[in-house]
Amino acid sequence: MAEGAVVVTGRAQLAQRLADWPGGGGATWAVGFVGAVPSGSELAALKEAARLCDRVVAVVRRNEERGSEVARRVAPGMAEMCREAGADIVWVPKGEKAFVSVDCGVEGVDGTLVAQAVMTVLPMLVVVPRADVALIRALRNIQGGLGEVFSLRITGV
Repeated sequence: MAEGAVVVTGRAQLAQRLADWPGGGGATWAVGFVGAVPSGSELAALKEAARLCDRVVAVVRRNEERGSEVARRVAPGMAEMCREAGADIVWVPKGEKAFVSVDCGVEGVDGTLVAQAVMTVLPMLVVVPRADVALIRALRNIQGGLGEVFSLRITGV
């Protein structure tokens, strides 16, 4: 059985794992977003991220429509699935209160979570499945507001 990716739940824990990662600061990082049960296209996006960068953080997006308790649950074997797809760290946000909230101008996308992921990891690349139009729009809006702080790669047909 494949060893799972490192799972973290808080932004500070994520930042500490990134800082302590073996190999120091020379690694290139990518971010991929997945649901509580990753789809094939989300896993394919993680594989693409792993192909293009040294390390990958998979960020689990909460499903706000299903309630806070259900939103924090993830599929059994999530860490192993993400590791097999190339992720080194899986961030499962525990719902900590943000001091600043971000409205990325796209309904159905937690702009605060997306901005926190980008600003904590400082990835070279963010990889998103083509079918996730709302997330693509949100990331482009963040790029428009902050500048080209990361490259956006859209995968799939």
